[in-house]
Amino acid sequence: IRSEPRAVSKVECKGHVQSRSQIWKGAAAAVCLAVAIVVLATVSGYGAAAVFDIWSQIKEARAFAPGEPEALVTGRVAISLFAFQAVTVSSVFLANAHRRRVSGVPFLNFDMPPGGIKTLALSIVVLMSLAVLFASCVFVFNPDALRHDLQPFAEMMKSRTWWLILLAAGIGAPLAEECLFRGLLFGALRPSPLGFTGAALFTAVTWALLHANYSPYGLAAITLIGLYLAWLRERTGSLLTPMVCHGAYNSLIILLMAFSAGGSFG
Repeated sequence: IRSEPRAVSKVECKGHVQSRSQIWKGAAAAVCLAVAIVVLATVSGYGAAAVFDIWSQIKEARAFAPGEPEALVTGRVAISLFAFQAVTVSSVFLANAHRRRVSGVPFLNFDMPPGGIKTLALSIVVLMSLAVLFASCVFVFNPDALRHDLQPFAEMMKSRTWWLILLAAGIGAPLAEECLFRGLLFGALRPSPLGFTGAALFTAVTWALLHANYSPYGLAAITLIGLYLAWLRERTGSLLTPMVCHGAYNSLIILLMAFSAGGSFG
């Protein structure tokens, strides 16, 4: 695994050098753009959920088949997530295309990391090990916090449409969130005077805030995972590594709940 060159106060873009103030302006613009993308994606998610309510008649007084209400609620959540993720990905890709035209240095890079599959597998193993260690500590000190964070997903795993959540969490979330946080935001902040440490902290904390309904322990876990994913982005020079790790982590949690005693296949 290689390291990318450290950023300095001036960077070259298409033959000219950016000053410190220009770098800061670019970073501020990226932060504002990220906020706008999250707002637009959130509105789109609520809009998709409202359309789903009309189509499914989920809020109308009518007879439901056994298991239908649970399946519809899970489908509603998944449709909302898909809309959020689609808007996020398309917006970041548009911003990336503009960045490529202006500076020749895109935010997004999906190249296979040095070491290939071996690097990806090792990165996943390390993430899983750290997650199990942290979750074990939380369970010892405050098991209710762990249950609080997993309960909404555990309930959806009992429905026959649980696999929609698997798609949203295992594919959609890694693609959308990594493109936005470790792609656009980290890519804009890394060359600034904040450097790797500042960019990693900022993206990890803001990513955690996207999960504001979690317990303090859950937010701490998300922040630590965000720091690890930023480190992977830095070390491998590719978004593919954090994206694959993110997807594997989410998918494993969903599958464990689905195949547990209380899940669809338990």
